[in-house]
Amino acid sequence: MKIKLPDQYKHPLFYSGDINDIELNDDDLFSPLYAADILSLNNQHKPWEEMEKWIPLILEEWQTLSEEMKPLFEGNADQTYEPMIKGISLFFTLLYWTNEKHVSAVSWETDVKDFDVSIMNAFERIPFIMKRPAVYFSYIQLDEMFKELHKTAAKHDAIKKRKRG
Repeated sequence: MKIKLPDQYKHPLFYSGDINDIELNDDDLFSPLYAADILSLNNQHKPWEEMEKWIPLILEEWQTLSEEMKPLFEGNADQTYEPMIKGISLFFTLLYWTNEKHVSAVSWETDVKDFDVSIMNAFERIPFIMKRPAVYFSYIQLDEMFKELHKTAAKHDAIKKRKRG
């Protein structure tokens, strides 16, 4: 299905300014970038209400990308650019959804200030990987950020459940 790309995803790292429409396919939740979030926004669905389902899917997709990229850093680092951009988009998806919001790649710097679930030093670490996505240290940093965010989200979720129960 072809839909208009909402402005909130039009960060130059992910989509160039001249892209207006994208083709979404129900079979691939993570391609094009932010597909799952765009679909849920379009359907007025809240994926964060099903995080038990989504966290493993997002982390599995990152793990697959990570395994594909590891050997490329030993001589073909330029081939890691696209997978790293996808990895960063997965990280943003996880970050926003654990804060019960739809992704806004263009306003992440403002949004993160108000998030209950985040990572340490987000304002240094996220721009670092966004400026140099095809560098090995960015890959290592992104992997660590996924692990940290996953732990922080699990802790936050456990606290929320304890308060309710």
